[in-house]
Amino acid sequence: MKYRLLLLLAALIWGCAFVAQRVSTETMGPFAFNGLRFGLGALTLLPFVYRGRGKAVQLEEPPARLSLTLACLTLGFVLFAGSGLQQVGIIYTTAGKAGFITALYIVVVPLAGLLLHNPLRLAHILGCLVAVVGLYFLAVHEELQALNFGDLLELSGVIFWTMHILLISSLVRYYPGVWLAAGQFVACSAFNLIGLLLTGETLTWGSIVQTAWPLLYGGVFSCGVAYTLQMIGQAQVPPTEASLLLSFEMIFSALSGFLLLGEVMTGRELMGCLLMTGGIFMAQLPSRIIWQGVGYKN
Repeated sequence: MKYRLLLLLAALIWGCAFVAQRVSTETMGPFAFNGLRFGLGALTLLPFVYRGRGKAVQLEEPPARLSLTLACLTLGFVLFAGSGLQQVGIIYTTAGKAGFITALYIVVVPLAGLLLHNPLRLAHILGCLVAVVGLYFLAVHEELQALNFGDLLELSGVIFWTMHILLISSLVRYYPGVWLAAGQFVACSAFNLIGLLLTGETLTWGSIVQTAWPLLYGGVFSCGVAYTLQMIGQAQVPPTEASLLLSFEMIFSALSGFLLLGEVMTGRELMGCLLMTGGIFMAQLPSRIIWQGVGYKN
């Protein structure tokens, strides 16, 4: 139960982080914001990495070519891609909608798990269909009949959040969670700073001062605390169940967007949220196995 509560706490922190990210778009570019906040997240974890150095950890022996550096670089790049799409997308959509669309990873995780020989259940298919209908009501506007640019970016990011969850579930078997968390933040920060230089995005001391509170929340709490809670929690909780608990961020993002930013959804969008919530939870219900997954053998 303790590890499940840690994942739920991470979801609460991430849900509120959508507000911080939305506010930051008014004063700082996406590469600069993510570069600084993930760098700050790495600094937050340094005392814990230092305190844990040299201690014996009973973990599985990693594959020969899977070094800690490679693991952190891989996680860092996936995190860079997912967070970048999310940060740019939130410029064009609301914090609440961004949270709900991002939470679609809970439907994609069990489907992607087929490549890892996980079984496909009837509830996965039904839940996915209901969630997609909900996404239509939430993000497809009647007057446009198309997803807006921000919604499309948030939807694209779901692929990388799915990869991130599955990668963590695999890598925490070999390396301590706090090491992976700190390493991925360093790598993600570096990728963002490279992106900043390549795109010519500006970063000034004035913009840092103006974005101080979103940066502190995004760096210390959303990165340093929440991602570490995810690492620790996923070491003891299966990926599908972990994705369910983490998806509560969609509810927390909608509540924080309403309470802190005054964001209000239309009746159509609220119906979409309800359908997405129902589909996401439906996908986790026990049901008949309809396919045993790629590579399954009796």
